[in-house]
Amino acid sequence: MSAVLAEKPKHFPLRRRTGTAAFHLSKEAVDFGSEDLERLTDLGAVRFVAKLLWGSYTEMPCPHCGTIDEHYWRRKELRWKCRGCGKTFSVTSGTVFADRKLPLKKILKIVFAWANGASGKPALQLRRDWNVSYTTVFTLVQKLREGLVRGFNTGVLCGEHEMDGMDINGRRYREKRNKPQGGGKPTGKPKIPAHLLKPKEEAEPFVGPPDPPKHGKTARQPADRRILLVMRQRGVAPRLGAMATRVGVALRESTATVTTMATRFASAESRFNTDEDPAYAAFAKLFADHKAVSHSETYSLPDGTNNNQAESFNWRMRRSAEGVYLSASNKYLADYAVENAWREDTRRLSTGKKLRYLLRVALGVGLSLWWRGYRQGKHRTFEMLVDGEQPAKGRGRAKGAKPKVPC
Repeated sequence: MSAVLAEKPKHFPLRRRTGTAAFHLSKEAVDFGSEDLERLTDLGAVRFVAKLLWGSYTEMPCPHCGTIDEHYWRRKELRWKCRGCGKTFSVTSGTVFADRKLPLKKILKIVFAWANGASGKPALQLRRDWNVSYTTVFTLVQKLREGLVRGFNTGVLCGEHEMDGMDINGRRYREKRNKPQGGGKPTGKPKIPAHLLKPKEEAEPFVGPPDPPKHGKTARQPADRRILLVMRQRGVAPRLGAMATRVGVALRESTATVTTMATRFASAESRFNTDEDPAYAAFAKLFADHKAVSHSETYSLPDGTNNNQAESFNWRMRRSAEGVYLSASNKYLADYAVENAWREDTRRLSTGKKLRYLLRVALGVGLSLWWRGYRQGKHRTFEMLVDGEQPAKGRGRAKGAKPKVPC
């Protein structure tokens, strides 16, 4: 009887609970909602943002001359007049939302909806939800990403870090498109790899051993393939995961790129945990300690060496790129990666704290460098990589091209 019971199929094991679900179901996770924004008046929205930016809505610095004072308040215009230079300014002057056309209250609603997505929220859905044009909402969320790139993905970390790279864009994309993937039983005899077959008689005489299957792999990679590098600092509190994330995009996971990434965001006193890739071998001389785990053998070593936090971010980024945003261009790939790094680091913040944190970072970097004049054709012309900027072309219609009219 016991033998019969032992042969019964078992349930698929669920992943271990980390406490994240319990946090999201608790009262502490939701302390601010859409109804709170709906109750805000236009004046209340201005005071809400002013409190985040300057800590006060009565005394603030003038974005034109820098004078800090209790400037003249113009209630009808919801603007201030500087006591020093006499120029007027609003709560979004000198920020990425400068020269806005949407009401501030509606911008806050869109930002709040975007911030609450687990792996992002596409601009098309925000367009349908808030009845605005696609270009308007697309530039708005891209300005948020720009604020995170310039204000969040910065600074040197010190402690115990995990680092890893993942293939993104261009890898196995064209070979899978419009083709069924599995699901059926194999038919016929299995094919023998070409490098194991005996050369034909009419071919040139064989000299030396055949090339291994991965010989010249780099040359065969798609031109639009990119590597997303992530570095995560482990938290001190038990079972709370990583506490800080830094990301970068590279053409390949080489010694030069991973070293540039690590030395940019980590101090020399840091300790690193990586996989067995030989590109990370130089970390032993650059940092206090370096441990590697061979993923072909195990996920972690008996002493606890692993890079599971970095792998966790890779899964979130994969879910975002393939399930939410669907084929983000390489030109803006770094922006989307930084967005997911911010979502990963704020996963245990309440809705209100997350909104305030996002606005404080995004509005604190000054005027937008890449999205001012986007409607007028002023687009970013480069791709941000770990090794430096690289020229990049847009994927839109060429100038003068007419849209296709459906039959």
